[in-house]
Amino acid sequence: MNIQDIEYFKKLYVLKNFSKVAKFYSVSQPAISNSIKRLETLFNAKLMIRESARKEIIITPAGEQLFQHSVTILNEFEAAKKEISRLNTKTFKLGLASVIENTYFYKLAEKLNTKGLLNHIKIYEAGSNSLRKSLKGGKIDAALIGSLDIDKLAESESNDLIIENFASSNFHIFVSKKHPLAQKKGIYFSALKDENFVLLNQNFVHLRVSQILSSSNKINLNVVLETNNVGFLMDMVSQNVGITILSEVVQNTHPDIVSIPLLDKFQPRLIASIAYRKNHFFTSEQEEFLKLINSELNSSD
Repeated sequence: MNIQDIEYFKKLYVLKNFSKVAKFYSVSQPAISNSIKRLETLFNAKLMIRESARKEIIITPAGEQLFQHSVTILNEFEAAKKEISRLNTKTFKLGLASVIENTYFYKLAEKLNTKGLLNHIKIYEAGSNSLRKSLKGGKIDAALIGSLDIDKLAESESNDLIIENFASSNFHIFVSKKHPLAQKKGIYFSALKDENFVLLNQNFVHLRVSQILSSSNKINLNVVLETNNVGFLMDMVSQNVGITILSEVVQNTHPDIVSIPLLDKFQPRLIASIAYRKNHFFTSEQEEFLKLINSELNSSD
């Protein structure tokens, strides 16, 4: 099967016009027609019907079925190209969730360097939700990510990813030392109903934590800002623009910020994990890296 035939078919399914598809790929219209014929011969089924009178294309049930698979086929093909390219250059692209990288990755850096593995690694920083998408798309080989213990995300992703947990932590409220709450030794989330919040955006699991806690306490949060930059978020908190909720593992380097434990009996916990694609082929260097991650992080306090 020619992967280009699948690409032509997928585009034709969307545009419903042979000449537009031909123009998009800068090929002749007969080239598109021949491509569809090859697929129909391969699958022994009519994929689409051209209504010459109304100049329309009708997708058959077989065509509908192939389109559903074409999305996966092309995504897997692109992922394979990226992964094979990295194998050829002996690079290993590691995703690091911005919130947990300072707590966990630095523990590994020295060991990786000693074993000659560090120079094979390219770091990709993002939120955990973004890293999952990058893993599935083959943009990265593995990632240190965060998830919530009350979510069934790992189970729903079991067909695509292997997720191995190595640590867990609670969430804290981070406030400026100028804030009246700064002297608190603990706080219930319900007491924050009148506060301004600055939060990490949908690329991070932390946004879902705030949604879960506000829902369980039947309050509406006043969110004044969302960002994907942890450093910028902490600057906003230090300037008393608002308060935020973060995992207790966050390295608070701001002298003007304090963290306050949540006292709620019901609250999510952050689960730190190493994740990678089920069908990813690892080189010997990458296998050694994964073994090192498991041994080092699972043995850490």
